[in-house]
Amino acid sequence: MSGIAAPALVVVTGAGSGIGRATALAFAQRGATAVCVDINEAAAKETATMCGGESTGRVCDVGDAAAVRDLTADVESQLGPVEVLVNNAGVGLGGDFLDHSPEDWAWIRSVNLDGVVNGCHAFGRAMMERRRGQVVNIASGLGYVPSRRTAEYCATKAAVMMLTECLRSDWARHGVGVSVICPGVINTPLLEASRLGGVSAREHDRFLWLFEHGHSPQIVAGAIVRAAANNHGVVPVGLESHLGYYAMKLLPERLRGLVARL
Repeated sequence: MSGIAAPALVVVTGAGSGIGRATALAFAQRGATAVCVDINEAAAKETATMCGGESTGRVCDVGDAAAVRDLTADVESQLGPVEVLVNNAGVGLGGDFLDHSPEDWAWIRSVNLDGVVNGCHAFGRAMMERRRGQVVNIASGLGYVPSRRTAEYCATKAAVMMLTECLRSDWARHGVGVSVICPGVINTPLLEASRLGGVSAREHDRFLWLFEHGHSPQIVAGAIVRAAANNHGVVPVGLESHLGYYAMKLLPERLRGLVARL
């Protein structure tokens, strides 16, 4: 079974805050060097400073395939072989589908899906050659629970889940594990990195309240560390994510539609 119990070098995207920062810290506390990647350079470097040791911050737009390839080459040449990659960077898009433009779709897809694809391509190739490594992709409970107000977000996260399961079955032959983490509602700044088209002030406040009362990012970070060590497959995090995962398998189609409307 694949899995990296005590990695020496870990790359975490979206490490400037929230789940990414908590994950980088969790690996660093276990002795790993964390490469803290974020589109916000100052935030990435702040996380690296918090991690201590040889950890370092890097700025990168994960939606830019060439930039991710350059990041991979830089990290591997300067710091050594990457043993764990956590594709965590993500953004949100809320509101009715028709209130959003094709440009909005391109934007959320470029980060939530293309960012994962780019990371898997760039870092996964070297892992395959070494026949050692673990990729942990961050999806969402909304990857399997439909929601009428977050269609694009749900679609990108569902795609990340399917991509992960396909790569998992393929890359296992080469000694590389692939996991997907599906958090529920987590107290992170995701709302700040979201576009909310046609969302009323009242609805915005409700979103904000939900995030503020969500689970701690450290809970997700712990699940990521365990997934990397044990090569877990699909990992729901939070009671609501667990319930959604099993409910969507058991509920008839009519009731699944009701869940989406609610």
